[in-house]
Amino acid sequence: MTRTFHYPARALLADYLRGVIGVCACAGPIFLVKPIPVMASILGGAAFLFLVYFARTVCRQLTHIELDETGIRAKGPLGAPIRWEDLCSLRLDYYSTRSDREGGWMQLRLRDAQRTIRIDSEVDGFAELAGAAAAAARRRGADLDAATRANLELLGIADPAAGAG
Repeated sequence: MTRTFHYPARALLADYLRGVIGVCACAGPIFLVKPIPVMASILGGAAFLFLVYFARTVCRQLTHIELDETGIRAKGPLGAPIRWEDLCSLRLDYYSTRSDREGGWMQLRLRDAQRTIRIDSEVDGFAELAGAAAAAARRRGADLDAATRANLELLGIADPAAGAG
């Protein structure tokens, strides 16, 4: 049975706002004030980076993840399929936004010999996706680093290495 996961609009709204505000704040002065060329270049570069950030958010909204017994597929502008039998690497990273490690997000990175799929924890059903990937890694005998094992445990997913042997 195929399960489909996506990034909910509420999770992307703040990213859209940051992108729009950043582009306007950086590009606006170029057109309104006509700054000196050096400043215009700096503002233009920053506006470009915010535009890339906005485009990345659009790609995330257009992408959905399909999960079944044969593998995982990211379908969208930058999508890729990975069959469980070809899974080479699983990594689960935690990125903290505060020094007390209370705020932040996780990113699941799955690789085969040719492709990489990255899934942020904002996607609906992230723990289920991570659990399915960890089970596939267990079956494949993939070696997971200590940080990945600890982050899986934080999600309530048993250590895949514990089932090996």
